[in-house]
Amino acid sequence: MTALRNEQDLNSLTSELGESLAQAGNGDSATPGAPDWVRSAIIASGDILYKWDILSDRLSWAGEIEEVLGEGEHAIASGHGFNNRIHPEDLPRRLKALSDHFSQGDNYDCEYRIRNGQGIVIWVHDRGHVEIDQNGMPVAMSGVMRIITQRKQNEARLERIANYDELTGHFNRARLRDELEHALSFSRRFKVDGAFLVIGVDKLAMVNNAYGYEIGDAVLVAIGQRLDRTLRASDIIGRLGGDRFGVLLTNCPEDCITTCMDRIIQTMREQAIEINGQSIPITVSVGCVLFPGLVNTAYEVMTKAESSLTYAKKAGRCCYNIYRPSEQQTLLHRRAMDIGAQVQQAMREQRLIFTYQPIVHAQSLTVSKYECLLRMKDPKGEILPAGAFIPVVEQLGMTRLLDRYVLDLTVDELRKDPGAVLSLNISGLTATDQSWLRALIAAVKSTPAIASRLIVEITETAALHDIEESARFVNVVRDVGCRVAIDDFGAGFTSFRHLKALTVDLVKIDGSFVRNLANNVDQQLFIRNLMGLAGTFGLETVAEFVENEADARVLINAGVQYLQGYHYGRPQFDRPWAVGERILSA
Repeated sequence: MTALRNEQDLNSLTSELGESLAQAGNGDSATPGAPDWVRSAIIASGDILYKWDILSDRLSWAGEIEEVLGEGEHAIASGHGFNNRIHPEDLPRRLKALSDHFSQGDNYDCEYRIRNGQGIVIWVHDRGHVEIDQNGMPVAMSGVMRIITQRKQNEARLERIANYDELTGHFNRARLRDELEHALSFSRRFKVDGAFLVIGVDKLAMVNNAYGYEIGDAVLVAIGQRLDRTLRASDIIGRLGGDRFGVLLTNCPEDCITTCMDRIIQTMREQAIEINGQSIPITVSVGCVLFPGLVNTAYEVMTKAESSLTYAKKAGRCCYNIYRPSEQQTLLHRRAMDIGAQVQQAMREQRLIFTYQPIVHAQSLTVSKYECLLRMKDPKGEILPAGAFIPVVEQLGMTRLLDRYVLDLTVDELRKDPGAVLSLNISGLTATDQSWLRALIAAVKSTPAIASRLIVEITETAALHDIEESARFVNVVRDVGCRVAIDDFGAGFTSFRHLKALTVDLVKIDGSFVRNLANNVDQQLFIRNLMGLAGTFGLETVAEFVENEADARVLINAGVQYLQGYHYGRPQFDRPWAVGERILSA
């Protein structure tokens, strides 16, 4: 292929294409005025070219217009006529894009739906450039249009899979959990009662064995449809997986909730499900958690509801069980609420602060980075360790709030010290928190230099709880330039498949495999296996809780790249060492 050597060649080609468009507007859509290779390229691309004379509103086309739009170019010969084909919901967006392009010089790049010659709605990707006269007025516009209907259908399908159960069409577990989080927040704020139900199909395995899995799936679909008819339009239904459905009842007092559960059980019990001439009797059991009550997170609500369902099935099935906290649980909850209030006050008064523990290169013993460890200073100035308040924060559903605080604090430290390399810990819940990710992206955009110096640690057990959601989180964090580490590696028995899905940068070996390592042959074997697993994926490794020289030597010989623990430095409020400085063992 001959390259365009200079501006003259480019102008020549532009002139030829312009003439082709003019000829196309006179009824010759095969672009005979263009060079053969240009005609072939246009046809091969499947795109169509257009020129819009704004003053006369004449619209000219080039390319295989009939194959793309299902009609000849004369059928859509004006800009006004083309606008009439655009979907009413998309027309304002396209007009605004044109206006911004004409007046402000923004790129014109727009996707919208149009009705083709057969009346079928299709998606197009439209890109173009306006010509301006000497007075700054738009006189003509040229562009290219591509059909993207298949891509849009694929995107819609992927979005549906991400939110809906493919079998029943109801919300999937992840989407139901998000709705439950919103309902809990609303309930606490406005003092509105609600409940979460887990509905389990009794002995579905017997149906599968007797009639086959296709009939079993049909039973689940029928149950979902019955729930739609039985419950209020405002109630939210989802499939939790297997033989279980989840139902979210909002603005519903307890007496109405019990009535609702009775109605669900009765509806399923009284009428068998008819499938392919087979009459299949079905009963369900229900586990229930009332909120707001003593529950604080969607995860806690769903877990307790599952436990209540188990009690209902043990009680003989075809009944319901409501989760009731004991007096001891109520007392513990009150204490937790007090600690939660103290944490919130500490955040407002900036009494949640970091200590920094060095992480050193195993070979050179120079500081590579620091891990930020959160501490709380009480009003008297005494320091409380994380273990005194973090479990309560998680129990009360304040994890996302705290993780956002930790992110802001870490970013502030990175901006103050251009040489600092810091790692921060986040919870598994934050891996699904879009607002936390947006805050991270905004921080990196405003100060790009901090990205390469920030490491985000997520525990292995949290990552494995929802591997797909964790993988998406990891990809976003790495895309903005930060690194990701799996903390407590080995505690969750990560497999090759999990590591491949997560694509992290570092793994931090759980301290339980490091303590007394020199005297434990089994742990040494486990460390070597973990190193082999990490090496397969090219991951760097960090050993935590290194407390003596003997354990450190075993780790170094096994190939661990970084060491962290009291042997090399305790957490300190100020930075006793600079990154890159060699330190002596403690």
